[in-house]
Amino acid sequence: MAWLTVNFDSKALNMPVMLDVLIPQGRGGYKQLYLLHGAGGDHTSWLTKSRAADYAEGKNIAVIMPSGNNKCYVNNRYGKDYFTFLTEELVEKCETWFSLSDKKEDRYIGGMSMGGYGAVHAALKRPDLYSTAFSYSGLLDISERFARPQGLDLSPVFGKEEEFSTQDYDLFDFINKMQQKNSENVDKTTEFILTCGLQDKRINMTTKLYRSMQEAGYRVSYIEGQGNHDWDYWDRCIHNTLEYISGKNKFIEDEEASDWRKLCQ
Repeated sequence: MAWLTVNFDSKALNMPVMLDVLIPQGRGGYKQLYLLHGAGGDHTSWLTKSRAADYAEGKNIAVIMPSGNNKCYVNNRYGKDYFTFLTEELVEKCETWFSLSDKKEDRYIGGMSMGGYGAVHAALKRPDLYSTAFSYSGLLDISERFARPQGLDLSPVFGKEEEFSTQDYDLFDFINKMQQKNSENVDKTTEFILTCGLQDKRINMTTKLYRSMQEAGYRVSYIEGQGNHDWDYWDRCIHNTLEYISGKNKFIEDEEASDWRKLCQ
């Protein structure tokens, strides 16, 4: 496996960007996982704070880790187009530079906290692009953060609180809008796996979104286990994710936890 740090000039963001990539050493046609960090992190977070590189060793999976710059991976109301960068430019660049499969069934996206929101948001709005989206302790109800920003400057990203739902930033509003459309015209083939630690104070966001997506007919699974809003839990999440994508019947958790593949069938 090769570990690459890539620098390039993003046209979507109109600025230089950096990303880290784990690339298998094989014959190509690799599955691809876009792995997003949380608030305060960057493209190095998963490699410096988890054992993602160890877990990816020997697997036919390229792990692509961009920086989100605390902008929630959306096209900002008063700023740059991070959603366009993530779902268009980054995919195009990586599939051009590396020997990656371009099939939806081989393309995955996941993230922790803010990155969990970004992953679910991207997969809901681009169901043609991703096979599965993973949210680990996701910041899935952004509306709760307007009252308690906790270090996130929300106004440049989403605008005023009253503008929040008008740009399809609110996952719950977006799901409701899709539910009101003719169901035959809404692509619900993407699988969503939402997981959160039982000791996480934000677990209500995950359970609430799970219920909303389930009622709307999405392919969604909810997994909980012992853990908090920290890297000990997210390390287990990325281990599980890479095992799941590689097709192995394995779940690294406490004794009472269920196997991801069995739970998601």
